[in-house]
Amino acid sequence: MNFEVVTSIDDPLFKKALEMYEDIFKAELREDRHVFIHSLTSDYIKKHYIFLVGLIDDTVVSLSTGHYEPTTNSAFIIYLMTHPEYRNQRVGGQTLERIETELHKHAQDVHGRDANMIMLESFGEESYENNSGKEEAILRKNFFNRHGYEVQQDIPYIQPNPQKSLAPTPIDLYIKQYLPLQKDVISPSIRSCYINKYIHGNENNREFVYELLESMDL
Repeated sequence: MNFEVVTSIDDPLFKKALEMYEDIFKAELREDRHVFIHSLTSDYIKKHYIFLVGLIDDTVVSLSTGHYEPTTNSAFIIYLMTHPEYRNQRVGGQTLERIETELHKHAQDVHGRDANMIMLESFGEESYENNSGKEEAILRKNFFNRHGYEVQQDIPYIQPNPQKSLAPTPIDLYIKQYLPLQKDVISPSIRSCYINKYIHGNENNREFVYELLESMDL
């Protein structure tokens, strides 16, 4: 398995990876293509945005995206997905490890050391009414735990809905610490990553995002 970091929307891998993304995610759950295009082309965020494509024999088998936030030396993994035909073959684990490495490269370039923490979002058991959904949520939680990510139980975390006309959605927030961090460091880091993604990346209304942060005491 090998990986390519896509830096241009004209790269054929960009289109192939988005086609896989749109096949995996239902329309009501996925972000518009414009979010990915904007993240790769916006002068404000493209420098520290990663669009990572996993390949086996030139076939796109995984995709992960993330933002590095230099002010707090932290990072936010947005997507981590594996093509259904390649699941349970350690593709997801290798992809997660590689995007962590790529995010740390940005931290090394800016601060000369790895990122202090990496965060990501994932729907938990309580987000599903059916058993299959709950079982998949448990599998994801176990996967992230094995890779050093822990759910933040003390934060009533909310995600702006990808469909901007719909209400925000409760979702689990996971954090992997690379240094022992106190809450007075973790909270500002979450806030900075959240603003970077949901204001500068997704172009949500600034006041709306700040209201969500206030509701989470961030």
